[in-house]
Amino acid sequence: MKKYIVIVFCLLTILSLIILSCEKGNDSCYDEQLYQQQKNDNCPNNCPGVIGCDGKTYCNECEAMKHGIKLK
Repeated sequence: MKKYIVIVFCLLTILSLIILSCEKGNDSCYDEQLYQQQKNDNCPNNCPGVIGCDGKTYCNECEAMKHGIKLK
């Protein structure tokens, strides 16, 4: 029984570290100043698709910056 408790504890610790490292990566990608400058912009309808530094695909650079996301 003690062996299972140790295994569960280790798995929960590893999972917590993975979640925390993912959140840190996204925080450095988000730029509040960029968001404030771009949030009310009207973006063009062309949608070539761009990838933000958060790994998500946005319609275009304008849409990414509207969300405060820098491009890769």
